[in-house]
Amino acid sequence: MSDSVGQYLNEIGLVPLLTAQEERELSQTIEKGRDAADRLERGERGRELQRAVRDAAAAKDRFIRANLRLVVSIARRYPLPSGMELLDLIQEGNLGLEHAVDKFDWRKGFKFSIYATFWIRQAIGRALDQKASLV
Repeated sequence: MSDSVGQYLNEIGLVPLLTAQEERELSQTIEKGRDAADRLERGERGRELQRAVRDAAAAKDRFIRANLRLVVSIARRYPLPSGMELLDLIQEGNLGLEHAVDKFDWRKGFKFSIYATFWIRQAIGRALDQKASLV
């Protein structure tokens, strides 16, 4: 394992995991922020709308940081093609994680990690397919 991978793993290992309740609360905050951003785009004004957008950005960041270990655990399962490093797969998986955070619907009662695994695998698989088509 390279030094950069080890350092990354150490850093993300310091971030606490989320409980199911925290996942719901963060998802609700993100949803409120999305609604507030829509209202701001339509011309509405208000500090509470701006605060909701800022809170949503912070909630999304926390949600993503708390699930970076999931991306690593999934990325490690894939064989690395020549010219590609584990950090490349992790980066692609992180894009899938971000998409999962954006699309997650807390009302359906699913655990986020189950839902996110699909999007992470899809992003990594797509990157591997693109790499294979370049060869």
